[in-house]
Amino acid sequence: MKPSYNILVSLLFVLPFMAFGQNAAIDAAINKGNGADLSAYLADKVDVSILDQDASLSAAETVKSLSSFFSQNTVKSYKRAHLTPATNGRASYSLGDLSTSTGMYRVYLYYDAKQKISEIRVEK
Repeated sequence: MKPSYNILVSLLFVLPFMAFGQNAAIDAAINKGNGADLSAYLADKVDVSILDQDASLSAAETVKSLSSFFSQNTVKSYKRAHLTPATNGRASYSLGDLSTSTGMYRVYLYYDAKQKISEIRVEK
């Protein structure tokens, strides 16, 4: 077998597990209410919409915004309800249910081509 073929076949088996690991880490960070743990998964610029407060923020500003939200809304649990892979030129996204001390929220995460979070929406 040619080396390039071996590499291609290996990637086909490894990449889905890498994506699964990333999604599990993102879910764990949200479940802990830890914005800082999400920083490794954020794009350089992130469109953030938290309870109708919309802004385009740097990754560092996004962490501050999420940390502020989490400090005011203590997380009880987070459960991802849906994950859609990128297909036909459309970005991948996930959505989940966030239970906090102040109620339930729906969290939408959209990913860019590098599988970094490029948009976060939190809605009541």
